[in-house]
Amino acid sequence: MVYSLGFVGKLLAEAIEEIDPGQVEAMKATGAGTIRVLMYTVLPQIMPRQVGLSIYQLDSNLRASAVVGVVGAGGIGGTLMNAFRRFDYDFALAILLLIIAIILVSEAVSGRLRSSVS
Repeated sequence: MVYSLGFVGKLLAEAIEEIDPGQVEAMKATGAGTIRVLMYTVLPQIMPRQVGLSIYQLDSNLRASAVVGVVGAGGIGGTLMNAFRRFDYDFALAILLLIIAIILVSEAVSGRLRSSVS
């Protein structure tokens, strides 16, 4: 969790640095306060990237949890390894299909969110 928040936070900070300063200056020139500037200029400019980063990190965490569990850390990967050790291949296949389905669903949701935000 700490790694994920740090990673997404760093990339989000870079996205904020790359926004169009003209829009921020225009809002300030109209007398808008800091909250309004954030809500109406900064947030709309960074939202597509924020959605993409969040979905990417979620996807990365799902994949990593399976891999880390296989090497002994528990979680879904640990359950998968236990199924293989018991020669319960039906259950192992079900777990693998579930992992693949979750990743595919997250990709579909990611695509829809990115298209609706941008």
